[in-house]
Amino acid sequence: MHDIDMSNGRANIAFVGSRNDIWHRLGDQMQPGESLDTWRRRAGLDWTAEKVPAGAMINGTWQTVANANFICRSDTGAVISPSSLSDQYQPVQPAELLDWFDRYIAVDDRFALDVAGSLKGGSTIWATATYRDPLAVAGEKHLARILMTTTFDGSGATKNLAVMERVVCRNTLRGALGEHGRAEITTRHNTKFNPERVGAELATLAQTFARFKVIGDAMAQVNMSREEVSKFFKTLLDIPFDAPRDQVSTRKLNQFGDLNRCYRTSVNEGAEPDSVWAALQSITRYVDHERSTRSDSVSVDEARFTSSQFGSGAALKGKAMQLLMPRIKDRVPVLAA
Repeated sequence: MHDIDMSNGRANIAFVGSRNDIWHRLGDQMQPGESLDTWRRRAGLDWTAEKVPAGAMINGTWQTVANANFICRSDTGAVISPSSLSDQYQPVQPAELLDWFDRYIAVDDRFALDVAGSLKGGSTIWATATYRDPLAVAGEKHLARILMTTTFDGSGATKNLAVMERVVCRNTLRGALGEHGRAEITTRHNTKFNPERVGAELATLAQTFARFKVIGDAMAQVNMSREEVSKFFKTLLDIPFDAPRDQVSTRKLNQFGDLNRCYRTSVNEGAEPDSVWAALQSITRYVDHERSTRSDSVSVDEARFTSSQFGSGAALKGKAMQLLMPRIKDRVPVLAA
């Protein structure tokens, strides 16, 4: 389980806006217009990633291992690379990554940095930027964001992902809905900054937001009976349609009941009844607010937050989209590449 970085006795997150709008309720509240250096310090990213030679105890003697290194934090000494890395790997520093993201979104003034922080002891760094243009999907207000994430795992790349948030209850969904991978942009750390290329990438992500609106509007117009919704939930949970109740695990039965309650709540909040959209919203509500999470070291809110954005919760939302998209395929035009 990923968890919010609590190194040095603090939640290493900084954010703009009300703490009540950050549903994990953690981190330092920032004021508009603060410097990037202040963001780096308040987000707990004021450390460097150091490459340290790997070693092993051989015949009672500690020896370094050729062409094997780990990445450690300069402030805590904690190892933040999941495995050893070659001599050629050069880590990109947290300050450089934050600077890159700030320059990236500055190319299009519709985006504004609103959250930055780290996960899992600093092994993953992430930030989000809000898309300022208003967006209504299926008659409901949504916030669109870019989610940037990078790790010290040797991959040498930063990913920028399109993320949608339903305002009424902070349900979130990865916007990985377009063709040709349009909702995920991967940038190598050794890439030279090119404003024209970045502008094109940001336009691609913005197009993903437009596509999500088309998809959501179509979902609200396509009927999905309660019997079909029930079968959808069972498929999502890998429960056979004809399985007797006593042959289904208690855990899956509880999850099935939770999804049905989330469906009713989503309809009460405004999702179109008996629609594909209501079925999707029941999944995002379940993952973001109701789904049980397990972690011995972090709070339920922290575990649920990181699962919904980076872990099994995000995967469950993706599976739900794959199951629901065929129902609206005739209503969603293919956007230009």
